Amino acid sequence: MTDFLDLEQRAAEMPAAIALCSPEQGAVTYLDLERRLRAMQREVADAGLGPGEVAAIVLPNGPDLIVALLAVAASGAAAPLNPLYTESEFRYFLNRLGARMVIVAEGGASAAVAAAASRRIPVLRMRSPEVFIQEAGNREATTLVRTTDAALLLFTSATTGNPKLVPLTGVSLRAMATREIKALQLSAADRFLSMLPLFHLHGLASVFTQLLCGGTVICAAGFNPATFMSWLDDFQPTWFTSNPPLNRSILGLARQHPEVFRRVPLRFIRTTGAAPQPEVVTSLEEFLGVPILNGYGLTETGGVTRNTTDAHKDGSAGRTSGLEVAIMDALGNFIAGGQEGEIVVRGASVTSGYLDDPEANRAAFYNGWFRTGDVGRLDEEKFLFITGRLKEMIDRGGEKILPQGVEDVLAAHPAVADAAVFAVAHPTLGEDIAAAVVLRQDATATVLELRRFAAARLAPFKVPRRIQFLDSIPRTSTGKPQRSLLAERFRNRVLPTDTVPGLTDLEKS
Repeated sequence: MTDFLDLEQRAAEMPAAIALCSPEQGAVTYLDLERRLRAMQREVADAGLGPGEVAAIVLPNGPDLIVALLAVAASGAAAPLNPLYTESEFRYFLNRLGARMVIVAEGGASAAVAAAASRRIPVLRMRSPEVFIQEAGNREATTLVRTTDAALLLFTSATTGNPKLVPLTGVSLRAMATREIKALQLSAADRFLSMLPLFHLHGLASVFTQLLCGGTVICAAGFNPATFMSWLDDFQPTWFTSNPPLNRSILGLARQHPEVFRRVPLRFIRTTGAAPQPEVVTSLEEFLGVPILNGYGLTETGGVTRNTTDAHKDGSAGRTSGLEVAIMDALGNFIAGGQEGEIVVRGASVTSGYLDDPEANRAAFYNGWFRTGDVGRLDEEKFLFITGRLKEMIDRGGEKILPQGVEDVLAAHPAVADAAVFAVAHPTLGEDIAAAVVLRQDATATVLELRRFAAARLAPFKVPRRIQFLDSIPRTSTGKPQRSLLAERFRNRVLPTDTVPGLTDLEKS
């Protein structure tokens, strides 16, 4: 059995301390958690999960999901999946996983149950809070059952291309959590409010981090503006994780109810995922009086860099929290002196490689380094600045543009609440820049006004030729804009093309 979070030791040393709690369920002490884990481990093994085999877990955020993940990971591989997937999506992911079984809540996840039935995969129904597991069906699966030494299997968010399957061992997960504990100076006195999805590493690794050092994880079903303020009052968290969409929502609440935040012992907010908008972060820090600690990490690596309360720099993703980080050019040469290139990483928490994808592994690993596909630079103090993603780079007639820099300029316009930049086809340039923009409530702006605003701050070739107003930007659950979806949505749409001074004849054509 693998206990990579030392929970058995916690149960012995601090049995009455609260490990998990939630708005919907009672508190779970560390002793209760250890007993629940042991009971569920027995039930899962009795139901047929062998050592190293995979259990897909389709449960809403909450204590039950955390218990199920840790119980399965003790001897097999836990694979949490988004409960909102359709039946066809579940069939695809279950087939990719080679799952021995699927764990669902009693009476829930009908699409997952139907997908499992079509693949003849046994379904285990979990009844809370007594962790009673009842097997529904006991048939041989029609797909090959996988065995692995991983404790956790996660799919990448795949803003472009098909999702890749990432194995993470207990050793890797512990290394991730240990680095974050040190970087964030966490202790058993801290209380973490978990609001982000636990089928992605960002939210899940935060839970593991707090449990490894003791303290309490407050398990919310997800961010809800209507109840968020009461959670702060009722549970008094010392930190929580966020992303750019949440940051904007929380800023609005902080402006309306500053007195609530003054009653909460917040020490910091940890944010990662999509790049945070500078003006939102600055306003949040002013209203809340605590630092917003931006960082950088991937499913394949865990947290790579982190701003801390002791060392932070505006606009950066912080310094390494333990992994080796470097900048590499397209030929595999290291780049120094603050020049831009691909961010590469190596260290204890980096995955050993994608499952069933040798081509992706050949592209991702070079001389022991993991090539992230992200573009950035390291300054003289080793702070990392992320400037974009290689796959999302726009090639506009030979000029290379990273969307994030253009987005930051558009988002600085006082009428703009959100923006996403993406490539669209162009008959002579190959690719052109388009932008989707969300205006603030009651604010107005024209396409020409926004393009002139951008032209005053960007080189002419970086100014979006096309801008479309939307009610919201489609984003992944980690807050990343879905550029490929936007590009497809506007592929055949005629968008405004007002001229901006300084464009070349080729660009005007």
